[in-house]
Amino acid sequence: MEDEGLDGPSVFGVSLIPETRGIGSHSQQDTVIGSVLIDLTVIKHVEDLRPILESQLDILPTAYRFLTKQRWPLNLKQEQSVSIKCLINSEGVITIRHHYGSKRRIGVLAEDGKSLGFIFFSDMNMKVSHLRKSINFQLTEVRELWDNSWLFLDNNSWPVSTRQEEDVTVLQVLCSHSVRVRFGAWGNTGRQIDSGIELKKDTPVPPPTKIQRMETTSSLSSNDEVVCYTQPHSMSPLHSITEADSPLMGGSQPAKQVLISYVRAEASQYALDLKSELERLRLSVYLDVHEIFGGSDWQDSLNYAVSNCAVFVPLVTPRYGETQWTNREIKLADVLSKYIVPVSFLKFWPPRCLAIQFATTQFINWKLASSTSFASHGSNESNGIDAVDGCYMWDRPDVVAVSKEIVKRCKRESMKNKKNSTVSSSQVSLISRGFSTRYTVLSGDEVDCGGDGRPSLVVICVHPAQEAFAKDLREIFEGEKLRVWTTLELNQMNGHDDGNSSDDTEILGSEQEIIGTSSQYKRELIFQGKVDEAGVIIFVLSKAFAESGTCKQQVFYCEQRKQVVPLNYEAFEMPGWMSLLIGTNTFEDVQRTDYKSTLLNRVQRAVNSDTMEDTTDYAKEVQINAAVQFICQKLPSTGCIYIAGGTKFFYSKSAAICTCIGQSLADLDNLSVVTGGFYGVGHTISQSFYESRQKRGKDSNVWHILPVKDEQDRSAQARQNADKTFQHVPFGQTIYCGESVRERETIVSRVFDICILVEGGPGAAHEAEEFTWSDHTVIPIKCTGGAAGGKFKVPEKIFEVPPEVDATDWQCLSSKESSPEEIGQAVKNIVLSLMKGAAHQMTCQRSFYKRPSMARSRSLSCS
Repeated sequence: MEDEGLDGPSVFGVSLIPETRGIGSHSQQDTVIGSVLIDLTVIKHVEDLRPILESQLDILPTAYRFLTKQRWPLNLKQEQSVSIKCLINSEGVITIRHHYGSKRRIGVLAEDGKSLGFIFFSDMNMKVSHLRKSINFQLTEVRELWDNSWLFLDNNSWPVSTRQEEDVTVLQVLCSHSVRVRFGAWGNTGRQIDSGIELKKDTPVPPPTKIQRMETTSSLSSNDEVVCYTQPHSMSPLHSITEADSPLMGGSQPAKQVLISYVRAEASQYALDLKSELERLRLSVYLDVHEIFGGSDWQDSLNYAVSNCAVFVPLVTPRYGETQWTNREIKLADVLSKYIVPVSFLKFWPPRCLAIQFATTQFINWKLASSTSFASHGSNESNGIDAVDGCYMWDRPDVVAVSKEIVKRCKRESMKNKKNSTVSSSQVSLISRGFSTRYTVLSGDEVDCGGDGRPSLVVICVHPAQEAFAKDLREIFEGEKLRVWTTLELNQMNGHDDGNSSDDTEILGSEQEIIGTSSQYKRELIFQGKVDEAGVIIFVLSKAFAESGTCKQQVFYCEQRKQVVPLNYEAFEMPGWMSLLIGTNTFEDVQRTDYKSTLLNRVQRAVNSDTMEDTTDYAKEVQINAAVQFICQKLPSTGCIYIAGGTKFFYSKSAAICTCIGQSLADLDNLSVVTGGFYGVGHTISQSFYESRQKRGKDSNVWHILPVKDEQDRSAQARQNADKTFQHVPFGQTIYCGESVRERETIVSRVFDICILVEGGPGAAHEAEEFTWSDHTVIPIKCTGGAAGGKFKVPEKIFEVPPEVDATDWQCLSSKESSPEEIGQAVKNIVLSLMKGAAHQMTCQRSFYKRPSMARSRSLSCS
């Protein structure tokens, strides 16, 4: 446009154009957002144009970039030097385009041009393998992408194999603003999905997984002779590894040589990557999601695997040891004297809850091949984990280096065992560790902890604040000819200990392996030895004990190893970790007048090898496991979401938020909503879900789980009868399970993988604690406050963004500016992402029970 002779302001149009517009192209899809008056004699550069647009236009994107008349984008620095005249085309129009900050919007197209959606991606120089993870993570509703049997096409339309994805960058597959993918990448020989099993064509497809995908994938072709199921991230098919192939030498080989233990919510992909690489190095690897097949029970399989593996590899992420099953797996491996090789993803060592457990254990740095030192696990830059658009990454060079280090240590340990093979590991374990009756002894040998002729040892774990009380206990037990050792004796080694554990925890450097002060190291070794020697452990529970990091470490170490007697010293609010670890035990109470006699009687029974151990706690656990199985058999084998929260609404938007959540979840076909049968949050979400599905002619898929009765008056919270039993909920189906509301909370936390939490009080906070302890995911609607907002000592872990989930959706749940509709959609997106992630990890897992989540309720006993 010729404007050189114009005096005063001129009118120019402003258009918003899409990313798909090519250079110099025009489209009727451009959005005209208005016109502006500009005096070109005054306004010279592009940077001066922004305030004019903001003041004169009613509609303007929050973030945008200017384009030249040739459709070339300008960055902010260039705006300072470029003339406005470079923007105005021959029609007098200035064009702008949405800007997404450090990220770029990339379209995903099928080879035939069909649009599959778009993703946000930041670094165009990243490897294509990272792009695949971002596509799988962000496009959870695109069924064509679910089985991962597709390949990228590069700029030349050449397909990029999965092996080549580590060597090709995003720029090499980017065409304009899109990437193209080709489906049917494996031809007629099969399709690539998650597993490690080779199936013949007549082999039935594995039953529904832990959380089913929302739609089933297409059926296998009848012409397929053999279908190879392999990990999508694997570079080659899995294979059986013989004893001769293995780098582990000597002795008879177990079914699987290496067992990987991990927290599902944090390290599922890490475990898959490590298994793939270890198998390349000719080690056979046990990973739970690949080993539980039809007709086998989870607890039997896990106990067999831990008992027979040569090497136990825990992936130590922040929550390792703080979930029920990782806590028990590491203890069982230790009690059985397995060779333990931790891979640490932390910036400190040892992990706080397992400080005593790992006091003498050398770890492997997860960034072994990198020049950087340790990074703690998290989603932000401050604590250093590598994250790409919400996907947690473990770079392949580091995986390779860690795997080689594991093999190196295995060989070294194997040679050591050859020299010391006269005593079996199980015998060493039982003799040296005073095997607890909580574990079933695998050999026929019986171990009498007091068989050396000396009086049995009583260990008292107590905070220094109760030193005088500990002396009184010592006198009571020594008066009965029992040996006594208290943790107060550890304090005498290096001055007084205030009970905090953080002082001796050091930040790791890349070369460090065993960390901690020498005094701390000695104290932990002494504590290990005393616990191994003990016939019974007494925990003196107090407010100071509950707040002490050192005392917490002691509880984590002792629980399940030995018989434990909890002794309440004073009234205090028991933290969640304590109630979950020892809350099922029968408590003694100092406030009772006869506590000394009952405590002494209980301790004498525990240390007397001729006295049968009290099985009340075990019977309770069996009862809970039976209830879990009962629910699993009753519920449909589809994805089930549990709803928890308050029975009354305090936040003004809560009712509307619950209604929108129910309506959004109703869009998902193969989904069931389960509540605790109470008023408030559970009732509102499930009723909204129920009514929405009824209108659409779909199955209601609403279930309510209530205890048979509860001795407390719950009439204000639920439909409770005068005799304390509960009525049916008037819509959906009601299941009765458990002897109390508290027991019901424990049961449902083991059954369901996802829990949505809205508002809530102490009871809801306890449910959230139970879910995290069971390694399941809680979706907190944080803006509603209460337990969901962080009150009532709810676990901080529930607010961490799960690896599969988009941070934008997660943030929406916290903002009070979010509308109920936006929160409902965000919850739907989060649920889809979690289900998609679980489906990738669990596709070929087959459980003995109808719902594979039942596998969570395995016990630690061996047979």
